[in-house]
Amino acid sequence: MVPDTVGDLPLHALAVHGAVVLVPLAAVLGLVFAVPQLRGWARVPLPLLSVAAAASTWVATQSGEALMRAGGLGAAGLGGRVAEIVERHEDLGKQLFLMTVAYAVVAVVAAAVAGRTGGGSRVPMNVVTVLLLIGAVAVGVQTYRVGDAGSEAVWNPTGNVEYSTD
Repeated sequence: MVPDTVGDLPLHALAVHGAVVLVPLAAVLGLVFAVPQLRGWARVPLPLLSVAAAASTWVATQSGEALMRAGGLGAAGLGGRVAEIVERHEDLGKQLFLMTVAYAVVAVVAAAVAGRTGGGSRVPMNVVTVLLLIGAVAVGVQTYRVGDAGSEAVWNPTGNVEYSTD
């Protein structure tokens, strides 16, 4: 369904950048939405960006699975610690996809509730806002965790490289 490569480059290497940008932006927009004075401004872009973030995460997970099927760790001669890191990255990525879908649902509901006209109880908006805040923090942290595992697998799989300038 998703192509495995773009030119000679695995799609996963490109697709992760969409998730790395869109998921934190959607999270920040959720935090902005929680401020009542900014809610009207954020009401339209929040659900759009949140759905785009979930879609980009889906493409990243699908392309990552395709990359594993194409070469796999064994074919690349990788095992041990590297295999463990890649498997952790894969598990965290799948969790992130589910989290971004849930966050997108909450964002769509939040935008719909905020768009209601008339009076009514403030409880639903307050509940949705709390869920949105929790979701924003959760997807932001999970994006970091996924990226950290992925970059460790690529840039420091043995764990012995020190990048500090001290």
